[in-house]
Amino acid sequence: MAYVEDLGNDKYKIYVDIGYDSRGKRRRRTKTVTATSKRNLNKQVREFELQCMQEVDEPIENITFARFVEKWRENYVKANLKQTSLETYDEILNAGVLDYFKKFKMKNIKKYHLVEYFAKEEKEGASRLVSKFTVLKSIFSKAVEWEVIKDNPTAGLIKPKEQKKKVNFYNEEELEYLFYILKNENPKYNLIIKLAAIGGLRRAETVGIREESINYEENYIYVDKQLRYSRSTKRFYLSPVKNNKPRKVFFPESFMDELKTYHTHFKERRLAMGNLWNPLKDEEGNPINLLFVKDDGYPAQLAAIWDYWTTLIEKHNLKKITFHELRHSCASLMVKKGINFKVIQERLGHSNIGVTLDLYSHLEEDLHKESTNIFKDIL
Repeated sequence: MAYVEDLGNDKYKIYVDIGYDSRGKRRRRTKTVTATSKRNLNKQVREFELQCMQEVDEPIENITFARFVEKWRENYVKANLKQTSLETYDEILNAGVLDYFKKFKMKNIKKYHLVEYFAKEEKEGASRLVSKFTVLKSIFSKAVEWEVIKDNPTAGLIKPKEQKKKVNFYNEEELEYLFYILKNENPKYNLIIKLAAIGGLRRAETVGIREESINYEENYIYVDKQLRYSRSTKRFYLSPVKNNKPRKVFFPESFMDELKTYHTHFKERRLAMGNLWNPLKDEEGNPINLLFVKDDGYPAQLAAIWDYWTTLIEKHNLKKITFHELRHSCASLMVKKGINFKVIQERLGHSNIGVTLDLYSHLEEDLHKESTNIFKDIL
């Protein structure tokens, strides 16, 4: 594990813990470096940490699973993937994977051990098993790439089958009723719910909208960021949208008029707050112009949207669907209206059209049945 001390004047001291000696005393390496940017500092930290690991008395071929996972996190996940991926991987590892394999030497883990583990974990459900399989495959693939082990024990292993989830959604009449009751609801949540039900936006994407994302002249919102919260740093931050696929999402003019009215009141409130306004800021200390925030300008936890949505369902006795399934409602209505699947894919930000077809192609069955009606009069 590496720690950094800021010495001032672009000087930093790097500390790397490399375990304990036979007497239980902590072993530590240090190095003082010069860095003029955070990226350069992180690069030097990783390089020094890797160097220290290679100098450890224990040969690399004897490295344990737990030790290698530390290196995989630092040198691959943290260096190449989003913060959300790191936290997701940590959650999966801490859900039994690390405890089971941590004392194994990497070179001694065979396919059979993985088969035994997945058989033991079968009660957890298919989705969880698939996640654990994916993480383990990544770990062992890097171990082969970095020449820690020769053979990948996950190679040829059958991936646990994930049960296909039933798509739940509101039909056209249910959406119409939802929009009717939203007229008397909190304007902020009214718009957030419609962003999901009409635009197909994900929850984190709705609250990642900034003022500069909106084009009132052409009636679209540019969806390129999502708001995230780091459990480790306890801070909000913006990250790219899922699949790194920014997109323009077009909306009816009536919706954009509602959004413009809300936006006008929002700017008036911010001006009235003056120095009490507390926006989220980027790494340079510049305010981020998020549109859907608390009364003081700071982001609310994503759970607040879920809480409002579940309360709304109970209050108006709506059919119980999740907030995410408002996206399905958006897609299902477009399928029913005959919108091209490629357009639906791009609106929802799916990685490829196969994902869209897999989720919604069954909804076309009713259309196929209806198409037979044209032959009734000529038979």
